[in-house]
Amino acid sequence: MSNSQGTSGEDWADARGALWLAELDSYEQMLEPLGIALLDRAALQNGQHIADIGCGGGRTSRLAAHLVAPSGSVHGIDIAPMLMDEATRRAEAAGIGNVRFSTGDAASFVPEGAPFDRLISRLGVMFFADPEAAFTHLRTLLVEGGRADFMVWASPQDNVWMSGARAIVAEHIELPTADPMAPGPFRLADPDATGSLLHKAGFSQIDIAAWHGAIPVGGSGSDAAKAAEFSLRAFSFANVLEGAEPGLEETIRAKVTAFFQQFETPEGMAVPAKAWLVRAAA
Repeated sequence: MSNSQGTSGEDWADARGALWLAELDSYEQMLEPLGIALLDRAALQNGQHIADIGCGGGRTSRLAAHLVAPSGSVHGIDIAPMLMDEATRRAEAAGIGNVRFSTGDAASFVPEGAPFDRLISRLGVMFFADPEAAFTHLRTLLVEGGRADFMVWASPQDNVWMSGARAIVAEHIELPTADPMAPGPFRLADPDATGSLLHKAGFSQIDIAAWHGAIPVGGSGSDAAKAAEFSLRAFSFANVLEGAEPGLEETIRAKVTAFFQQFETPEGMAVPAKAWLVRAAA
């Protein structure tokens, strides 16, 4: 995830990666429904060799490693070195021997083990500065007949977990105008444009399906107050609150908390979300 101005790979290698690491467990719990949906769609099998693009803390990589065991393997790739260190630590702590992680810009990086049988990515392919060049490169990481399964966010309007809180902040503090073509979480929100992009990059048999679900903003068991605190601390537009005039942050927090209250359930937060499941063949 990133701000609406766009977040570059360099940002993820530095400040954004550090912020994600600081909130890693909350993010992973929040995004778990999407990772499960991605892997259900991918239908990985024992013996396949997988590359996980933009793998972050490695949760989806570890789940994939179980699916392709015992003779398959997973290679997670991310531009943020601190996340690769933590992903490696978590895999080793869990005793998962068929997964490894490398720091690299997936737009150009050629990981050991390429070409792979399959590529997967849970929300990791929306941040390329030159998407066509990046996907053209990713195509070369697949064997002939290999397949890619990516998950990307749909429009901000369909994802109130971010757009709702952002709108409240924008009522009080001027935020940059969103650029839908800039690298960022909603860069591939238009499925027609995404399909055209993949076709230009050399993919075929492109199939894009909608995923609708609910996500626990703030992590498992979160309530409205925790969801508000998480969004104002971890979403990248939150840095505009630094140095805000006295009382303003409290006012915004109260409004964001009230916004999230409508999504409280006995099990925790369940905020509607929409994403696209993108399948393409090499």
